[in-house]
Amino acid sequence: MTSGTVLVLDSQAQNALGLIRTLSAKGLSVTAGGYTRYLPGMLSRHSAESYVYPDPLTETTTFVDHLVDHLAAHEYDAVFAVTDLTTLLLSKYRERLEETGTAVGAESWDRHLAANDKGRLFEAMADVDVPTPRTHTPASLDDVRELDERIDYPVVVKPRRTTYVDDDGQCYTRRLSGDNYVAPEESLTERYASLVDGDAAFDADPPLVQEYVDGLETMCTVGIADEGELLTHFQHKKFRVYPPSGGVGAVRQGVREPRMRTYAERVVEELGWTGPLHVEFMKTADGDFYLLEVNGRYWGSLALTINSGVDIPWYHYQQLTGETPDVDPNLRYRTDVKQRKLFYQDILWLNENLSRGNVSALVPFLTSFFTTREEFLDLFDPLPLLGVLPRTAKILVNRQDPR
Repeated sequence: MTSGTVLVLDSQAQNALGLIRTLSAKGLSVTAGGYTRYLPGMLSRHSAESYVYPDPLTETTTFVDHLVDHLAAHEYDAVFAVTDLTTLLLSKYRERLEETGTAVGAESWDRHLAANDKGRLFEAMADVDVPTPRTHTPASLDDVRELDERIDYPVVVKPRRTTYVDDDGQCYTRRLSGDNYVAPEESLTERYASLVDGDAAFDADPPLVQEYVDGLETMCTVGIADEGELLTHFQHKKFRVYPPSGGVGAVRQGVREPRMRTYAERVVEELGWTGPLHVEFMKTADGDFYLLEVNGRYWGSLALTINSGVDIPWYHYQQLTGETPDVDPNLRYRTDVKQRKLFYQDILWLNENLSRGNVSALVPFLTSFFTTREEFLDLFDPLPLLGVLPRTAKILVNRQDPR
């Protein structure tokens, strides 16, 4: 067992709960941080303390100042984050945060942008032997009109970054929906203009236009890297995806795809990445894999990764505290663990199907209670359920995941 103290932000998130549980099991004292009280991670028996901070979504600058003061007043070995926004902020203000003496679990700002800005990512991948969709980076609507005249394949108008914070601390979040997909017979210019209408960050962060890859299924390679070397990895595929246009898998299971691993290794090497990251691919009918995106942060299926035998948070902690991650070179993760994200993706998936009159969706949903390991529920750590139930009601009303 190891002694040490860490802070885990984003206690509303289930992957934060997975991180809290596994680091506590290693003997670390974990403080669970969040933008309000009684979040699932805070209610876990694995969290020793709680820390409530200003909401980074609406009080971005205040959040950073508050976090700096909190880290300076406490002796944490490291601070971790799991969401797009908090990971971005840890990266952008890493030097300032590290002045408190706390190791920050996020890459440098330049590397963060290289991975998470899809325009930069696909430009960097142009000379790397990894299949990628044809990608265009228009800087204006005039550029889009020119593309519209010569593109004859379906495309996706894709945000360069899911989360964007401007110099004034204003946060913008963009997610894909069915409206982002444009068929060849449709007007790309009109659709693009409608998508960016009212977007205050358009000039600084214009969406890219990317070829739509028609594949069999999306698959992911996740892992932890050190200066461009993928130290260890885990791969999974998704079942019952919500939203249907492309989102989080409600049910996931480990797979082994050597070609996808090789491509992920090349991506990591090109980025020179250090720390955890998530690399998403589309598997095509010919068995190849097209790179879709890279997320330089922890991923939604973190609990599945850990339960399948790859304890990325522990390796990350060792890395942040100056140790060499104790990775078994012969590690062979399990592929027989099938895990469900009941809260909230499977509930949303069922709700979507029932609203369309697809009552037969009840069969796989109910069957999973007997055949699939639940990601969130734990008989030995039941109190987080009290924190998730109010949010379950909220998503059923708003039809979206409340962070």
